[in-house]
Amino acid sequence: MKHKILLLGMGFWGRRWLELIQKTQRCELAGVAGSPAEMEELCGTYGVDPAKTFTDFREAIARTDAGIAVVVLPGALHFEADKLALEKGMDLITEKPLAMDLEEAKGLLRLKALYPERKFMASQNYRWRPHNQAIKRAIEEGRIGKVESVLLEFRQQEDLQGYRAGLEMPLLQDVSIHHFDLIRFFTGADCKDIYCRTWRPSWSLFKGKPSAEAILEMDNGVRAVYQGSWAARGKESSWDGNFTVTGNEGCLTLDADGKVMLYKHERAEEVVLDTRRQQGEEIALPRMEYVEMEYGFHMFMDSVEQGAKPETTLEDNVKSFAMVMAGIQSARDHTTVDCKGILE
Repeated sequence: MKHKILLLGMGFWGRRWLELIQKTQRCELAGVAGSPAEMEELCGTYGVDPAKTFTDFREAIARTDAGIAVVVLPGALHFEADKLALEKGMDLITEKPLAMDLEEAKGLLRLKALYPERKFMASQNYRWRPHNQAIKRAIEEGRIGKVESVLLEFRQQEDLQGYRAGLEMPLLQDVSIHHFDLIRFFTGADCKDIYCRTWRPSWSLFKGKPSAEAILEMDNGVRAVYQGSWAARGKESSWDGNFTVTGNEGCLTLDADGKVMLYKHERAEEVVLDTRRQQGEEIALPRMEYVEMEYGFHMFMDSVEQGAKPETTLEDNVKSFAMVMAGIQSARDHTTVDCKGILE
């Protein structure tokens, strides 16, 4: 039996979800909601049955018999859509933002507790890229020993599309959720506290502050240093950022080309004044049948069929969201913020 999918939202990511749903044999499109212009385009470009299109997401939820709702609406509409879909008996996949603020995130947790049988997953597609899976596997295999620190540098030019241009702290509010979630993923730990600063470079096209530095302490003792700019000039990183994960036996690095390198620790017998350049070992990337959001989509359908929990449940992903909210609060208040305490 195929999973019936209701797609809510038809912006850039909504179109990517539609293409994924249409090519996936184990599901079928039960309905899609968006603006009138978007619905007209869908029928012509994507061949969607007009009877399955809606210009009001509330009507779409009420009138379709979908088992899974994929929420790709503007962030301010997520909570209402999540609530209506859960009440209708649907399982949920949501794109970021998980919530608009901490109170809404807490409200989501209370809401989900009323429907314990329902699946609710946040799509964290960065986790499901081969290079990030390779880093996680190498750490679990003990190839760098006990992990004690993470260094992450992110550099990209501005993207002023849509709502981003008016954000107070564009990097933290829109992109850093992925980086903070990867730090949790690699370290296998949740954030204890964060100290963050943000600023606006003089050349930035953003009105807000698109650059940030943060020091994070994880609850297993790992320290992470985060430096990011969404107003970079010159050399750029990938969207994942450039990572260095260090343990007592060496380090793993990820560069802008998606190459993962392992450098084992070699103790020098004497002080060497010349720069020592280790060649390192390139880590083979795993062969994955599915990657990114497609990986998450199949994992979610598996969880519905098997009664298992998907990897990035609401209850798990809210911990990454809390890191973002704590970082914003820290930058505003110029103080260290307890990442766990703000969810209580």
